[in-house]
Amino acid sequence: MDNHIKILSMNVRGLFSSAKKRSDVFNWAKSKNSCIVCFQETHSTRDIETLWGDEWGHQCYFSHGDSRSAGVCVMFRDGYDYEVHESLIDQHGRFIILNLTLNDQRLTFLCLYGYNTDKPELFCDILQKTMRFSNTSFIFLGDWNLVHDKNDDTYNVIHDRNPNSRKKIDEIKETLLLLDPWRTCYPSDKKFTWRQTSPIKQSRLDYYLVSEDLFTLIESTKIIPGYRTDHSAIIFTLIASLAKRGKGYWKFNSQLLRESAYGELVKKCIRDTVSEYFSGGDFENFLHVQLSCSDQLFLEVLKMKIRSHTISYCIKKSREEKEVFKRLELEIQSLENSVNVNPL
Repeated sequence: MDNHIKILSMNVRGLFSSAKKRSDVFNWAKSKNSCIVCFQETHSTRDIETLWGDEWGHQCYFSHGDSRSAGVCVMFRDGYDYEVHESLIDQHGRFIILNLTLNDQRLTFLCLYGYNTDKPELFCDILQKTMRFSNTSFIFLGDWNLVHDKNDDTYNVIHDRNPNSRKKIDEIKETLLLLDPWRTCYPSDKKFTWRQTSPIKQSRLDYYLVSEDLFTLIESTKIIPGYRTDHSAIIFTLIASLAKRGKGYWKFNSQLLRESAYGELVKKCIRDTVSEYFSGGDFENFLHVQLSCSDQLFLEVLKMKIRSHTISYCIKKSREEKEVFKRLELEIQSLENSVNVNPL
């Protein structure tokens, strides 16, 4: 088995109407030797699932729009170690969320196709559904139909599109601790994934967002020429052998509740989160506040933030304990050496 996990994503601009184009695009994607291939704007319908699955030759997941719009799919290649535990499929052809184990790494995987218009409710839905799983590793990808930064990620684009959706994506990044691997690796580069010729416009609409733990496993992140589309393809490659670190499945250590420092950390997290979503009422009495989101979404966001702070707290605590232990070992070693030289 290959020791790399390569994931390819591309907006294909429709695969429904032409069997020849679909065959060409499938063969092109297979030639890139990716273990997971994600397509957006497939224009698929429910009745094509068996046909397209047979043409691809391995397991596929579909979210359908109609034969002229939307649609996403996630397609796996044979010969790779993976297991899909649960799938959440959008009924409007906009996203697929998978609870996935990939080479012993448990993670939440999202393939999405964003709206051309400003619809932040799409990302509210994605955040809420993502939090159904107890994973701490994430790979989000697709054609988001908006950029992170107008200055860095567009050329000759006048309007700053979909600002409310961008705010919601920023919230997802902050809540789940995600980063853009391509921009992190190439902070000052200008490269685009979508273009039109008349007038000339370019934008980086296609990108990955990944959790920090998976970013440490990165081998490469690339923007490559697309095939039979006006979008480039994007590729993210991980080193599979390093994924032996675990499944990324987190369980709470109840002994932390005995530590006053941890208790204060949680209280501050609750207060900060209430402040973020506060829209009215008595801020000093959290049972009598009005929130700018639903109670269920607030609870899920709060649990995710507490989990994130808890993991950071435990990592810091473990590091400090190891440093104390190492220092004590050195002191004991020094005393033993002294005793060996001068036993009296």
